[in-house]
Amino acid sequence: MSQRTPAVVGLYLRESGQWRRIAEFRLTADGHASFRVVDPVEGLVARVWYHQGVDIIGEERTVRPEDSPAFLRALLQPFGFRDYRFRDDTHSGRHSANMPPRNGHAPERHDIAPAATDSDCERRPARPAAWRSLDADIIRF
Repeated sequence: MSQRTPAVVGLYLRESGQWRRIAEFRLTADGHASFRVVDPVEGLVARVWYHQGVDIIGEERTVRPEDSPAFLRALLQPFGFRDYRFRDDTHSGRHSANMPPRNGHAPERHDIAPAATDSDCERRPARPAAWRSLDADIIRF
């Protein structure tokens, strides 16, 4: 895991061969980790990491958002997910959506719908039961 602390980490989902940003984690000005959902449904997976923390690969410990710099660094571990990627977007510019992932991480897309707030996600009607469970923060792994 890198010791440099990223200010912004994007979470991307691969769909139809293209990477799409679905959520972001950010180090706020006061040094706390926050997250924001970009895609109101697919981005809810970010809530799991935000509320449950991130397990450090090869160690028996979990880093929680309260440990803000370490939490953002932990998101950049090589998890080996096929369709999800975290990327340090601290100094990200405009990239092509068809561009292959850089260092295993996805390029940023700027042509997606505006970000939904956490409360927007909870008002969405007819959500699958699994997502409602995430909204209620009752799923534990």
